[in-house]
Amino acid sequence: MYDKGLRKIKKLSVEVVSVGNLTVGGTGKTPFVAWLAQKYLDEGKFPAIISRGYHADETGWNDEAKELKLLLPDVPQAFSKDRFTAAQQLLAKHAGENGTRKIDVIILDDGFQHRKLFCNKSILMIDATNPFGYHRMLPRGLLREPIIGMKRANEIVLSRADMVDAAEKNRLRDIVRCFTPDATCAEMVNTPTHLLFLSGKTQNIDALAGKKVLAFCGLGNPDAFFRTLTECGAELMKTLVFPDHYRYTSDDYTKICDVARQMGSLSIVCSLKDFVKIKHWPVAEINFSAIVMATQVFPCLSMS
Repeated sequence: MYDKGLRKIKKLSVEVVSVGNLTVGGTGKTPFVAWLAQKYLDEGKFPAIISRGYHADETGWNDEAKELKLLLPDVPQAFSKDRFTAAQQLLAKHAGENGTRKIDVIILDDGFQHRKLFCNKSILMIDATNPFGYHRMLPRGLLREPIIGMKRANEIVLSRADMVDAAEKNRLRDIVRCFTPDATCAEMVNTPTHLLFLSGKTQNIDALAGKKVLAFCGLGNPDAFFRTLTECGAELMKTLVFPDHYRYTSDDYTKICDVARQMGSLSIVCSLKDFVKIKHWPVAEINFSAIVMATQVFPCLSMS
């Protein structure tokens, strides 16, 4: 109905950039949104982030929003099913008056299927390790919509591009070219840089080498996280997997600590997405830490 003009698309007064994916689960969208927002800041622009706010807690913030707040404390965010109204409210609040900085660009987080708001640019994330969700729609596969929806994308970003070989990347580019021949393509790589502890202290990522670790996470793609730990040289004594967007409780804290003591491991590592949900946990003799990643996006290449 949107394609045929039967449903109205609303337009904002500033540039809108959508970042999304075809599949459910982790495609590295949050690190890319953080990288994109920082890129705008480095260019002298002031971005804001609008998202649907799925799985928000009692504060109104969800996991991804908390992670972005940790990485980009000065970038305003808003959450609403009505993203047009949410964007208008943010633009009014940050209009360059009363000491506020004027918003130059809206980043629509997880907005590829949100057709109500006009986007100047649509960026589609594709996980190179599982690009098309087993080629089946939910619930049999992970696709939110048919692959042909890729034609709406202006740019394609292959996340976890370092985890597949050149032949696979070329194969993916050939598939993309069939659906959206004019789109540009980029590759994203996340590199572990340091550990962040509940106390606020940091430690170089090299500290994981040879260390016995209990790892836990609640992610859409937990295997990728555990693989990263192994590549950092950690010896994974045990891994605990919680559901995506899981809300940790005091019982979980006790359980994880007990397992760590039984293993003889005093090092517990989680993802940054999990870390923002356990920041209130006590700083005890067992060290809880998160891996902090640096995101690199290689220049867009022509698909032609």
